[in-house]
Formats: sequence, C-alpha cells, structure tokens
Amino acid sequence: MEKYFMAALGGAEGLGNKSISHLVEFFGSAKATWFADAADLHKAGVRKNSLEAFIAFRCQHPDAPDNLAAYCDRQRIGVCSINDDDYPPVLKEINDPPMSFYYRGNLAPVVQRIAVVGSRKNTRYGQSVALELGEQLAAAGLTVVSGAARGIDTFAHRGALKSGRTVAVLGCGINFIYPRENKKLLEQIAESGVVMSEFHPQFPPNPGTFPARNRIIAGLSRGVIIVEAGHKSGALITSTYAGDYGRDVFAIPGQIYAEKSEGCNELIRDGATLIKSAQDVLDEYDIKATAPPAKVVELDGITAKVFEIIPSDGYITDDEILMQIEELNLNELPNIILALDMKNLIVDDAGRYKRR
Repeated sequence: MEKYFMAALGGAEGLGNKSISHLVEFFGSAKATWFADAADLHKAGVRKNSLEAFIAFRCQHPDAPDNLAAYCDRQRIGVCSINDDDYPPVLKEINDPPMSFYYRGNLAPVVQRIAVVGSRKNTRYGQSVALELGEQLAAAGLTVVSGAARGIDTFAHRGALKSGRTVAVLGCGINFIYPRENKKLLEQIAESGVVMSEFHPQFPPNPGTFPARNRIIAGLSRGVIIVEAGHKSGALITSTYAGDYGRDVFAIPGQIYAEKSEGCNELIRDGATLIKSAQDVLDEYDIKATAPPAKVVELDGITAKVFEIIPSDGYITDDEILMQIEELNLNELPNIILALDMKNLIVDDAGRYKRR
C-alpha cells in the first residue's frame, strides 16, 4: 500500500518530487507523511506554499490512497514507487526522478535502453530513418524508448515493435490517450513492452507535462538519438537532459537548408555524435547485431484482401483500397494497415502503401 500513498502525495499540485522525497525521508514513509499533522509537516523544512497545497489536497481527498489503489486495480494499471524492486535503477541516477509512476506492461527494470525521438512535424526522410532505427536497434536487443507523440516518436515505436521491445513515456495520464490515433499503438506497446507516465491516469497533457516527460525518456536511456528536429523542437529538450545526466547524444544529419534538420545539425556542431545508421550506435556500444529468424505470416479475411491489392511496384492509397474492396469499412482500414506494417509486410509512406 506504500506505493499508493507515494502516488497520492504526487496528486497535490505544487508538491514536486524533491519535496515528496524530503518529506518521506523526514517522516520515514509515504504513509507516515500522508497522516502527519500540519504542525509536524511545517517542521519538515519544505516550502510553505507546497505544504499548504498538500494539506488542502489531503483535506479534500482524505481517501485518495485507497481510492487510487481501487481505481488502478479496476483499470489494470500498475504503480511503481522509487523504493520498489522493479523501479529502473538508472532512473534513480537523475537529479529529479519521479517518486512514483503508473504503467501498463512489463517494466524489465535492468534492460539496456536507447531513446529515439524527434519532431512531430517531420519529413518522409525522418519517418523512414526513425522506423529503420527502431526496428534495427530493437532487433539487436536494445529497448527503444520514445514519447508516443505524432511523427518521429510514433515511427520509432512502430519500428521497434517489428523486432523487439519498446517503452512509451507519456506526457499525460496513462488513461488519457494522446494523440488519439495512437490508441492501438499504445495497446500493442503494452503487450510486449511498457507504457508509463508519472501523471495521474486521467491527467490531460499541457505544455508543462512534455518537458517533464522528456527528462524521464533521457533518464531511462543509455543514449538519446535525435532523428529530425527543428531549431526549437521539443526533442532538443530531451537531448539537453541527456547531456545533463551524462547520457550519450546522437544525431542524424540533414541537409544544411532543411528546416526540420536545423536542430540535429546544430547538435552535431556542438559535439553530438553523428550517426548514419543503427550500426553506428551498436558499434559505439560494442553490441553485435543478429539477424532475426524468418517468420511465416498467415493472413485471412479482409486483411488478406487488403494485402493482395497492395502492389509491390508503385503505391496505393486509402481511397483506392476502399474503392476496390466494397465490404471494407473506413474505420477498419487504419488498424489493418497498422497490422500489416507491424508484420513487416508493407511500407507506409505517409498514407501510400506498397509491399516490402
């Protein structure tokens, strides 16, 4: 039950991880902190505004730890506190580790992880590179970490799912799906990897949650790869955290006139390691890549029909597929395309498809 008291402490607006850590150390446990009287709380040496926010929150939600435990049990959400055995040890090394976080999936706390991140607004070049990096790094045994955002993050996750394991760190609560189109992707990630967030499961995203998310991405990872990022891209925040935490920073180069590659090119100028492929990263870490065994893939029903009309030479679009298969529902097609892509059967080039 201690982890639910720890998570409940995080529900008080204004009471950050460092303050929670100080209070838990002062009182001996999260549970003791929760039940401490106001006079003793003020003796703990935490800012007055933070303590008053916590006291007000506790008065409004006296049963928060019990309610949180019941909610997570119903929703099949795991909670991990910094004192638990399955808390990733590498995450404890950063100067502001989350005192608790929520997750779905298998934490695998001691695996080697590499982050692959980039801009939400990206090019086909960036998408292709992210997909390839995710697939090849995961095939070599690295767990690929990203932020489940539109663009580069999504393609990195999708690539990793084809050959191995990936971790999605969210900038919102685990039950607040953002972006909406990644709902199915997040479900697939949780099946073989983990989806995690330090925010309450129903907490919506806001501009302040994404930098907080980025520090966890960097903290979990041995190194961070920036695939495509403009001059002011949020992905550069992740690289800054990586540098602060002593993690490696890698960057994919782009054309000098390419706006979407300005951030990557500047990182390389300032000392980040230029890489051209996953092999460059594997060489850096002396990891030997192994070819995955060939898989026999069987398709049936409407999925097989869709695959049959996708050409090996040239592309076909959503509209063209729907015109040729009358019984296909518009809402079904994205999941079918994603399934074919995950099986490594097709290339998805921004809504145009062909066989691999």
